[in-house]
Amino acid sequence: MPNDQRPSVDQLIDVIANSSVGITVTDRSGAIVLHNRAQSVLMGGEADHLGGRILLDGATDGLKELIQRLEKDQRVENVQVTYRGIDGTHEQTARVNAVLTGSGADTRIHWVSRPELGERLPVSNSTVEDVTSDASTWIRAVNACPLPTLAPAKDQEDVLREFYEVAPVAIHLIGVNGQVMHANPADVALVGYTPSPNEYVGQHIRTIYEDQGLLDDFLGRWDEDSPIINFRANFLTREGAPQPVLIFSTAQAEGGSVTNTRCFVFSDPEPQRERDTISAFGWPA
Repeated sequence: MPNDQRPSVDQLIDVIANSSVGITVTDRSGAIVLHNRAQSVLMGGEADHLGGRILLDGATDGLKELIQRLEKDQRVENVQVTYRGIDGTHEQTARVNAVLTGSGADTRIHWVSRPELGERLPVSNSTVEDVTSDASTWIRAVNACPLPTLAPAKDQEDVLREFYEVAPVAIHLIGVNGQVMHANPADVALVGYTPSPNEYVGQHIRTIYEDQGLLDDFLGRWDEDSPIINFRANFLTREGAPQPVLIFSTAQAEGGSVTNTRCFVFSDPEPQRERDTISAFGWPA
């Protein structure tokens, strides 16, 4: 991807550190190189409190087994895991996409985790202690989480750019004019523009939304910095075919003004499910 289409290092730091999905980069053993706020919430604490490692297990995949799968297949998608705290009391369920890059001592694993929410969309109860009870409670917990000690930093630019390029999830940034400012290779591929990315990057985001009314509503709420968490929608590919997705999107705001979104988009593992609408959030149409 040409350098002029790549985010700046400051944009990468913000997108990764403050996203609504958990992001972690580790070595091949699971020792953490960096992680973001959302991952702190999933893990029940910072990496240094966990011995600097991801602690997880699940019905079929513990950390060791998951890394063995990555060494064989290079990537995994939509694997259910349970993150555990060092004291054994914290546990949080998530779905993980991960990709392995490099070899030997230069191996890195890039992990993206989306929470398994009790209620995928916001509910009115604001006193629930379970951070994954619903979408609003989740994003409040992420926003309130202190920046971790191993948060992304400028001296990790090579790692940040590698994550953006190889991430096992689609990432795009939308500007205040609705144009796609930046899109990583996974995002461009998701909507079928790999042969001609300039037909997508730099164009208005409405190019890929099936429900134009839904998109207009999203864009109209930017002044409120309204998060869009675990939202089911259909994108449209370059050929016009529907692409069922799950959207996790928040916005970067400076001085009270939104500058761009941080959008993480997953292929919907349940494409047969009904797509969400504006009213699903309790918003008036």
